Amino acid sequence: MPMSPFGHGRASKPLQFLTLAVGLVAMTVMTIPDLSASGHSVALVALWCCLAVYAVDLSSKAWPRSESQPNYLSSVSGIIDLLAVLPIPIALLLGVPPQTAWLLAGLWILKLATVVPGLGMLGRVIALEKRALGSVIVIFLTILVLASVALHVLEGQAQPRQFGSLPLSLWWAVTTLSSTGYGDAVPQTFLGRLIAGMVMISGLGVFGLWTGILATGFAAEHRRRDFIRNWDLVTQVPFFKNLDPPTVIELTRMLRRLDLAPNTMVVRRGRKGDSMFFIAQGEVEVKLEPNPVKLAAGAFFGEMALLTGGPRMANVVTTQPTTLLALEAADFHTLTAHHPDLARAVAAEAALRSKGSNDKPAAPAKKTRERKAQ
Repeated sequence: MPMSPFGHGRASKPLQFLTLAVGLVAMTVMTIPDLSASGHSVALVALWCCLAVYAVDLSSKAWPRSESQPNYLSSVSGIIDLLAVLPIPIALLLGVPPQTAWLLAGLWILKLATVVPGLGMLGRVIALEKRALGSVIVIFLTILVLASVALHVLEGQAQPRQFGSLPLSLWWAVTTLSSTGYGDAVPQTFLGRLIAGMVMISGLGVFGLWTGILATGFAAEHRRRDFIRNWDLVTQVPFFKNLDPPTVIELTRMLRRLDLAPNTMVVRRGRKGDSMFFIAQGEVEVKLEPNPVKLAAGAFFGEMALLTGGPRMANVVTTQPTTLLALEAADFHTLTAHHPDLARAVAAEAALRSKGSNDKPAAPAKKTRERKAQ
């Protein structure tokens, strides 16, 4: 089975971006009329190399692996990979001039849809907000048609080259409604200018609606994804194992995820504590004298400053790539006020640490649901 030339892991995306950039630059260079023969040859070699890389990548992904796996070529990513490989050879085989055939390399830009995660989020937002977006499109088309018909009636005889037909009036309506206003067609009558002003104002409102809908959808989708990621991390922390689902949901909404590199200073001694941290993945080192203490996934730190109101007592540094869940001081006090068993567990662990104990973080003694049932 052929291996993908892009490989896997962190190096995959930079290599894909580099290949795409080289291919698009080479395609652009090929269209320069005064390009020397050597420059033309270099650009052509670069294009063939990029095409070969995409062909190998496609074959590695489409290679049959098992009957249970879906057909890759029928997926969106598979179709995009096919469009990156097949059109250029087909065009060359059909006798299309090479300079024209290689312009099909512009289809490689579609590969960004499989690399940039934000584009996938955009597709989901559009799918979720399709009704609201559809209603705005209806408003846009209504204004477009009514304005073009009105200007054709009012200005058609006086300006036949600009408004003499409905398609010409539609062109004016599109440029005016989109606030582009090329100025190639300007109403002369008072009523025509009045309608033009209303169309301009309506255009601002329509595009404002579109922007608001997409911005709200992006914010909601971002919150949803953050909630799912935080939920997965919260359920991995042993300290939260005994919490009931409503409490976990409340806690998940409060926590803020932090992805930190090794040797990152998380807490600095002497500074005021404004949050505590739970280790979801990785490891940190508490710089205590004379013996530093290492805390692994499942532990927490920073609670002493929140409980006592005093400054931080030690520096805390990550020793490896680490994912932390930060709980702000206000949220900490709100949570512990509603769940005293959780507050007692945190206080008990803080008391153990203040005595120099190396015990693992304790779990809440009883489930919240049990406390509520009593």
